[in-house]
Amino acid sequence: MRRRDLLAAAAACAVPGGAVAQVRAPAPACASQPGDVVGLVLEGTGGPAGSVAVFGQAFRPGDVPNRGAGLRARLADGRPLPVQLDVKTRHPDGSARWAVVALACPALSRGSRQGVVLSAAVEAAGPPLDLTAALAGRQAIVTVRPAGGAAGGAEWRMDLLPAFRAALAEAPWQSGPLAVAARVSAAVPASATGGVASLRLVADVALRADGSLWVEAWFRNDVAMRPNGGEAAYAAQLVMDGRVALEARIPRQFQYTGWGRLIGTVREGAAPAPPWVRHDAAYLADAAAVARYDLATGVDEGVLARMGQAVTSPGWAAALTGRGITQDMAQTGGRADIGPATMPQAAWLITGDPRAAAYALGQAEAAGSIPWHYWDPSGGSGAGGWIDTRRWPRLWSDGRGGPAPGGLMQPIAGDTGWRADCAHQPDLNFVPFLLTGRRALLDNLQAQASWCVVSQWPSPMARGTSGAAGPGEGVNVVRGNQVRGAAWSLRQLENAAWASPDNDPDRPWLRAAAAGNWAWIRAQIPGWTAAQGEAHGWIPGEYGTPGVLPPWQQDYFASTAAIAARRGDEAARAVLAWMANFLVGRFGAANRGFARNDGAAYLIANLSSAGQSLGSWAAIGDATRARALSNGGGWSKSEGDYAQLALASLAALSDALGSEEAEQAYAWLAGAGAPFTRPQDFARDPTFHIVPRGRGGSRCAS
Repeated sequence: MRRRDLLAAAAACAVPGGAVAQVRAPAPACASQPGDVVGLVLEGTGGPAGSVAVFGQAFRPGDVPNRGAGLRARLADGRPLPVQLDVKTRHPDGSARWAVVALACPALSRGSRQGVVLSAAVEAAGPPLDLTAALAGRQAIVTVRPAGGAAGGAEWRMDLLPAFRAALAEAPWQSGPLAVAARVSAAVPASATGGVASLRLVADVALRADGSLWVEAWFRNDVAMRPNGGEAAYAAQLVMDGRVALEARIPRQFQYTGWGRLIGTVREGAAPAPPWVRHDAAYLADAAAVARYDLATGVDEGVLARMGQAVTSPGWAAALTGRGITQDMAQTGGRADIGPATMPQAAWLITGDPRAAAYALGQAEAAGSIPWHYWDPSGGSGAGGWIDTRRWPRLWSDGRGGPAPGGLMQPIAGDTGWRADCAHQPDLNFVPFLLTGRRALLDNLQAQASWCVVSQWPSPMARGTSGAAGPGEGVNVVRGNQVRGAAWSLRQLENAAWASPDNDPDRPWLRAAAAGNWAWIRAQIPGWTAAQGEAHGWIPGEYGTPGVLPPWQQDYFASTAAIAARRGDEAARAVLAWMANFLVGRFGAANRGFARNDGAAYLIANLSSAGQSLGSWAAIGDATRARALSNGGGWSKSEGDYAQLALASLAALSDALGSEEAEQAYAWLAGAGAPFTRPQDFARDPTFHIVPRGRGGSRCAS
């Protein structure tokens, strides 16, 4: 769904007189007692008492301090609830950073709400479920057969539950009294797929104390750099507890794509949906998991209604469809899928609304159909991982990469319907994984981060094959790139490295790739400062118009630098502090000849005709006016989301660096009447409604 469609729907749902019907998140319960960590809100679905909700939760440093510790949970009225904590990543001090949480919920009628508080506990919840009793009589069998009964083909079956038992003993995703979960996977033989050997079954299986069995089954045709890969044609079926839970006919699945669904059953039929968990977005911002979104303005009801309608449309459930993602990513203009998070994800964080969540989760699943998933069966620690430059230093996934190992062994088909572009790529999976803990969405996130590196042209120096050494060599996504491409590629590397569990075999390369890029940029700062002069602080990059700088691309980059800085990357913090001279200074240089309103112009002049940096605010201002790019005292050159982007970066600078100058510039711009900065504008499109600390609205309900 494009942003203009959502805005049109919002306008149609506005109340008489031009006001906007806004939806705000219910205030979470207050974490008010010693040891309290965070408050949440449960929204009823009509399920029985004891239904187990599973979700992801980020934590601030020190809030859950001890290894081997757990959580306690209580309702707002003080009644305790059983809760289970499975920590996946830790802060440098050893405290929990992100975890999968299971919560046994009270019975809540559909739409009713109940606050719950999570507190740190000294001990973990207890031993895991009794598998013998929980699995007795249960069934989960996947069948794959050739599409159309192809001659020479053969049906392939996998009983997931014996493999699940083995996986639980070796590498559980959850292990406790409320939920046990683990991953099983297998290569699907070519005889079942139309003759190709690149299809994998990856199934995340879970049992919960409420008697439900959950399978998230993904069919990933993504094995790369091996013979006999290609387009798969097959029919797939998942039978759970004697009933067909999933069935699909896939006449053509392009290589480097995947699709999957999450399905739950009880012995009697479909599993009741557990209560919906609404997170505290302000706490998540404090934990440096997400940007600090404004929670006071809310989101237009029309936007949420349109998303709710989309997920119930007949075509939404089909496998390998785009679900509103811009498939030609080279398209520019107002897009609902570009930003630190997508617009549906921002709406989810701001409101907690299940309609926004369903839309964002649907797009996270649909991201599997983008052909940028390259699985290396010998990657990671040797048992499989996403393609990385340690094993494939010369790889360029572009069709111009040539034969393997310079290019992919099987090139990407030209008629997939997708055109991936690093300068306009959305992050479709980080927020959904963060809030749900669904492991398949982490796969999609990691695969995209890998693609961000191997889709860049590997010049000999860039991949270190000439013997050159230095920070970022081999993984550099900034040098020679558009600034927006660098911003979004680093966003993917940063988010994938931050989200990957501490024991994940892909995490070391992802972390090294992100850190290497920040270190490389930091190393350029002295040279860039000398070249850029008084107005220094902008990241050089490729742009189509010579001699000009789009400030909004610097704002894109600042959003990535800010989240990395808030997560503790000192090189990213140094880069952001250096950028502040330009990002804040553009709104404070009027007395030096640069119009204040031009800080949010579409373009400003930055280079002379000889390609040299203009060096001073006065020279930049003169050249901007001479090229008819200046706003002057108005906003004619800012008709777009450019002022929104400037506000977002000023807010991030204030939050990450504690910059009073950034806070002052934010306050001026927020009240200056720039286009699309009214509350109703942000309610209809909250993608960049990022605010300084203290401006985000109320925190909790007592």
